[in-house]
Amino acid sequence: VSTQSTGDRGIGVDLQVISEIDAALSSSGEHFVDRNFTEREIEHCRSRPDPAASFAGRWAAKEAVIKALGNCAVGGGGDGDGAAARRLFSGGGAALRDVEVLAMPSGAPRVELHGHVAGVATALGVTDVRVSISHSGDNAIAHCVAR
Repeated sequence: VSTQSTGDRGIGVDLQVISEIDAALSSSGEHFVDRNFTEREIEHCRSRPDPAASFAGRWAAKEAVIKALGNCAVGGGGDGDGAAARRLFSGGGAALRDVEVLAMPSGAPRVELHGHVAGVATALGVTDVRVSISHSGDNAIAHCVAR
């Protein structure tokens, strides 16, 4: 029995340990940040009381988006296991900068897709990507629904 609504194409979730992101920020600094986050994301995260937690939440959201797209069935039916969607990412993984997680005026996250990831979403017929981010202790978690 499927619990997905007819509009849901794929779902994804990711958990990120905040201290791991904090360590990456400390050891790799700008290289890690510039390779994985857009200027708007960097500005937002650095403006927060706990930048590492903010970067970790956005990292988890980006990973959840890639997972949601990776388990989409092409054409709304297709292979059902997402194999065709994963082939669209073949050759070394997705560029996380192509998944931009921004804040709406309410503070809720919103996603903008760019570059190759936007092309994958279009090929899959995905027109809407939504995420939710939560933090608890040393963890950040994100859930994504691709429609």
